[in-house]
Amino acid sequence: MQRSLIVTLFLAAFAAPVSAQVAWASPALISPAVPGGFSIFFTNPAGGDIGALGTFRHAAGPVGLGFRAGIADESGSDGAAVWGGIDVSGVLARGVENSEIDVIWWGGGGVGVGTETLFTAPLGVIIGWTGAGGDVLLSPYGGAHVVLDLSSVDGQSVRFDGVIDLGVDLVLNSGWMIRFGASLADRESIALGVRLPGGGGS
Repeated sequence: MQRSLIVTLFLAAFAAPVSAQVAWASPALISPAVPGGFSIFFTNPAGGDIGALGTFRHAAGPVGLGFRAGIADESGSDGAAVWGGIDVSGVLARGVENSEIDVIWWGGGGVGVGTETLFTAPLGVIIGWTGAGGDVLLSPYGGAHVVLDLSSVDGQSVRFDGVIDLGVDLVLNSGWMIRFGASLADRESIALGVRLPGGGGS
C-alpha cells in the first residue's frame, strides 16, 4: 500500500497540462533496446490523469512492431479516456564512432478517445546506449519526435507538435526489468512500470 502511494504521488508530480484529448504516443517508450513481450505501466499520459498502460512487442527492438493500449481519467473531465496505437521502428546507425550508442527511427499511428477524439501520427529519432552499472544492466535513451494530429475539436482539426523523449530500462539481477519513460515540451507525460517475466518476446 505504501509503495503504491509513493508511485502515485511521484506520477502526480508530473501531471500533464489540462486537455480534452489524450495522445497515445507519449511517452514513447521506444529505444534501440526496447524489450519484447508484455509491459505494464502506471502512467500520466498527455491530456490525461493517472491511468494504466499496456504494451506488447513480438520481439525485442529496435526493429519490428509494437502495440499499446491504455485507460486514464481525462484532464478537465469527469470521465475516462482510452487510447491505442501501433509503432514501427528501424535502425539508422549501430555502434556510432565504435561506441555502444545506437540510433533508430520510429513512427506509427493511433487514436485517443475521450470527450474529444485525437488521431496522432508520430515520427522521430531515438539515441540509446546499453551498459552495465553495478548489479544492473541499464539502457538509457533520449530523442525527439514530431506529431501530426487530426482532432475533433473545432478550429484544431490539423495540428503539428514537437516532443522530447527520455527514458531508461533497468534489468535487475533477479531478471525483472523496470521501465521508465517521459515526454517533455508539447506532450508532457510519464510512465513507470515493469516488463512481465515470461510474457513472450525476447
